[in-house]
Amino acid sequence: MAEIALPPELLEFQRTLRPPESGDARELLASFDAYTNQGMPAVGGIELKVPLREVNGWQVTADVYRPLGEPPFPTLVYLHGGAWVLGTPATHRRLAADLAVLGLLTVSVDYRRAPRHRFPAAVEDTLHAVGWARSTAESFGGDPARLLLGGDSAGANLAAAALATGAAGPVAAALLCYGIYDVQRALPVVEHLVGGRDPDTQLYLEPDDARRLLDDPRLHPERYCAGFPPSLVLVGEDDPLLGESLSLADRLAEAGAPHELAVVGGAPHGFLQLPTHPGHAGGLARIGRFLAGHGLAAPPGAVGAAG
Repeated sequence: MAEIALPPELLEFQRTLRPPESGDARELLASFDAYTNQGMPAVGGIELKVPLREVNGWQVTADVYRPLGEPPFPTLVYLHGGAWVLGTPATHRRLAADLAVLGLLTVSVDYRRAPRHRFPAAVEDTLHAVGWARSTAESFGGDPARLLLGGDSAGANLAAAALATGAAGPVAAALLCYGIYDVQRALPVVEHLVGGRDPDTQLYLEPDDARRLLDDPRLHPERYCAGFPPSLVLVGEDDPLLGESLSLADRLAEAGAPHELAVVGGAPHGFLQLPTHPGHAGGLARIGRFLAGHGLAAPPGAVGAAG
């Protein structure tokens, strides 16, 4: 593929996507976490590592961010990015808080990750988290009747995959941020971002299963998007994965599924985690307008401005 010029912030982000092999790499991850989480806005409350379930030795938990103002709040089940391998709710603290500022009770899920837990473990955890939020969010001030599903990058893939299965149940809206919606098609770009080879067979998918799973809706959710709820497809103009979002928007249009495509000018991959990049504030503002248009915004005066 053609060489892609990446801004300095994304070059650092790109390096964090590669599995740490030394103390220096771990220090880089910690440094980038500090950058992405700087300047966190005030929220109504945070509960860390709320247990959702234990499976195969992994405690699936979630960090729950409560907005300011009076409940009940629309409830967002959010899946972090990180190429299905890296990232945790801790790497997305600032973003989760930004979403809470927009009036969403944000449930940031610590799903099982590859290579220890390969596909479809993360999708299964996503579906479990949706069910958990539907039955439990009210105790945190959430409104289970206004349940949203969303994520960024690999997390957007998980959100879309859960919707594509038809097993997520009623969902009021989806926030799909610079995701991967056809894993087979996106592999060359994923390899460019993570600096690796064959991430489908080496990390996320079992090598023996890769060919058999090529038509699985959980890996190719854009092919099964007719039943998606109102969806915001958000992506940066300079994102190497821009084509994924454009293709999903085309598929949604063909299926007659309600959606909005928002391309943020000059924004790279991961811009919602780059608080000093102009795309950060612009992307959050676009999410806010989408929420307002679907009756999912915070009441006037209940919260401050994100960013």
